[in-house]
Amino acid sequence: MGKRIDYDQALSSAAIKPNDTIYAKSNSYGYRINVNHPQIKPLYERYKRHIGEKILSDAQRLHFESIIYKMMERTARETLGEVEQC
Repeated sequence: MGKRIDYDQALSSAAIKPNDTIYAKSNSYGYRINVNHPQIKPLYERYKRHIGEKILSDAQRLHFESIIYKMMERTARETLGEVEQC
């Protein structure tokens, strides 16, 4: 027989850890952005409203992800520009 552990410890060790990064875990769909991240979800919902869809096709989802990557690149450039000006 194995070592006994208390109930609370068993629950915490079995719990699924939330993905706190904006990047999705590897998946068969090829999605790279975690749309449930608190910083991404409002943008995702806004994008869905903008195109008038409740559920996105793969092409629409990948287009949304490309927009997010462009936003990240722009933010990085702006941040680097501020650092270089200092």
